[in-house]
Amino acid sequence: MKTLRVSLVAVLALLGAMGTAGAVSPLLKEFEDAFIRLGEEVRPCVVNIDTQNEIDMPSGQGLPEDFFRFFGIPAPEGRQIRPRRSVPATGSGFIYDREGHIITNNHVVADAESITVRLWNGKEYSAEVVGTDPDTDLAVIKIDADVDLPVAALGDSSKLKVGQFAVAMGSPRGLEGSLSFGHISALGRDTLPLRRSGLRFQNLVQTDAAINFGNSGGPLCNIDGEVIGINVAIVWGAESIGFAIPIDTAKEIVPELIAEGKITRGYLGVEIRDADEFAKSLGMPDEQGAYVERVLTDTPAERDGLAVYDVIRKVNGEVVKDSTDLQYKIAHFAPGEKVTLELWRDEKTITVDVKLSEYAGSVEKAVLGPEVLGLRVRTLPAEMAESLGLDSGTKGVVVADVEPNSAGELAGIEVGDVILEVAKEKVTDASEFRRLVKEHTKPGEALLVRVVSKGGRPMTRLVQVPGGDEQDK
Repeated sequence: MKTLRVSLVAVLALLGAMGTAGAVSPLLKEFEDAFIRLGEEVRPCVVNIDTQNEIDMPSGQGLPEDFFRFFGIPAPEGRQIRPRRSVPATGSGFIYDREGHIITNNHVVADAESITVRLWNGKEYSAEVVGTDPDTDLAVIKIDADVDLPVAALGDSSKLKVGQFAVAMGSPRGLEGSLSFGHISALGRDTLPLRRSGLRFQNLVQTDAAINFGNSGGPLCNIDGEVIGINVAIVWGAESIGFAIPIDTAKEIVPELIAEGKITRGYLGVEIRDADEFAKSLGMPDEQGAYVERVLTDTPAERDGLAVYDVIRKVNGEVVKDSTDLQYKIAHFAPGEKVTLELWRDEKTITVDVKLSEYAGSVEKAVLGPEVLGLRVRTLPAEMAESLGLDSGTKGVVVADVEPNSAGELAGIEVGDVILEVAKEKVTDASEFRRLVKEHTKPGEALLVRVVSKGGRPMTRLVQVPGGDEQDK
């Protein structure tokens, strides 16, 4: 309301300069009516989302801590016995199509045990998650409604200008059907400290329209009632500084989420920084590019010869402005695609061809290598064998990640298990494991996998291979 009052004062001042007080009233009334109509038109497209989330309480036992420290991955919850409790949460969303697909934030529905969607008319429906993309904090859920659903009109965020009107809608603090009015206060916010929450790709719209807890996933609209962003974050302790995901990002992501349930992106395997601070020391002709701080092991970057001190200057001939620009460019390629990188190395330009792997949703997973039957494995280090209850000379691979509902999980394989054999052949390292799986799997048939679980007890698991050739990703 503070922003609205300021805006109205500005309008009054302008109109006062234009003529008599008698001319003010009709124009102000028209101004007011425009926002009333906007609220009435958009409100039916906006939904309230209530979730119940099961969270773990601290306690219980799991794998040795050094296992997770060694591989640099978080301890998986499924390997620990902990008491759990249910926690309710509220968010917002808006209707994407008449089939019942709803756009919201990933953080609104992530790990929810149940999701309830409440429409403008008070009707409630159970919803299922169709697809999520933590990197953009977008998610699609779906309801089977028994009414005709109003669909939100999507705008064009590429045409946004700082200063234009913006309207945020949703359920701040659970107060459904709320509308707040303001402006677009900045564009292209890309360095916010939101990566810990999973929001890797930002390019956010900043607004002074009031956004609070519960607004997450709701629409940010323009004066025409078109959705120009998805409300996603606020600056804690600040007044009227909120952020929204540009709607153009959603228009690119959502169809793939509906079709595939996830987004697949290329992965290079480097830690990078902006090159400008290193430009003079490296003798660069300008300050553009992404400086390679570290090359991660068993990644495309390592296999194809990238090195520390390299500066990535171009990708397939397109100039790389900085580290963020490189992330966006690589992410737009599909796993398995080859890209040509132009590097600045030893004060000269060279080119390197790199075959990208799949970004697995987090750096931790991507570092673990490609998924095979839902499993990501690492070669078992000799020094880790004893801590896992194995003989010091044991060779094999240790399971570092298991995809939910995958063939590996359905067979009972868990994080921390050591795989010794595949199809009765010994496994010596991660690459040998992937080779044996590829060589011996047949769609629709079961694969013999010899596993040692925590405690050192060997057993044979039957891994049912999916009907298609999905294991070689």
